[in-house]
Amino acid sequence: MQLDFEAKSHTYSLAGAPLPSVSKIKAPLTDFSMVSPEIMAAAQAWGHAVHRMVELYLAETLDFSALDEHLFGPLEAFERWLAEVKPFAGPPAIIDVKSRKFDRVADPVQLAAYHQLYLEAGLTEVAIERPMASVTHRFAGTPDIIIPGDGPIINHRILYLGRDGQYQYTPCYDRNAWPVFGRLLADYHRQQATNEIIHAWRNR
Repeated sequence: MQLDFEAKSHTYSLAGAPLPSVSKIKAPLTDFSMVSPEIMAAAQAWGHAVHRMVELYLAETLDFSALDEHLFGPLEAFERWLAEVKPFAGPPAIIDVKSRKFDRVADPVQLAAYHQLYLEAGLTEVAIERPMASVTHRFAGTPDIIIPGDGPIINHRILYLGRDGQYQYTPCYDRNAWPVFGRLLADYHRQQATNEIIHAWRNR
């Protein structure tokens, strides 16, 4: 089945049917109600810029001369990580790049969901920013980096790239994370079904 991804709105559809994203499903795990919309928008824009820089770097299409000077620190951190960890020569891994430090509540759940996408995709080569869908569980997402292997991967990592040129490469595999995501996903689909019933009832 054809997976369609709209980058601008960050929405997914499979064979024309909309699918919730991993980010949407895990949203109840974090509370940003005390953060102003302006600060949230700035943080999201910064995160997008860091992710885009990493994606272009790995694709060998990054224009270093046009890079915003504020990204020099994360770029230095990323290059240091590549040189010191040598991830693409190491064991299989599922890696998510972050512009903020490790979140022990939300991050293991996010990578557990990416792990399910990896299992269903049957990857045999490295995937970078590749949209994927779970047909079995009806959700989609775009893992930052997956270095495949034979069978399941328990090497789940968060790569934080700091403005100071330093990085943190944090293990975050938790065998209980997938059941948590499954409960959140079930609640989401249940609420969607309820909303459809309410809509149909109001418009009968």
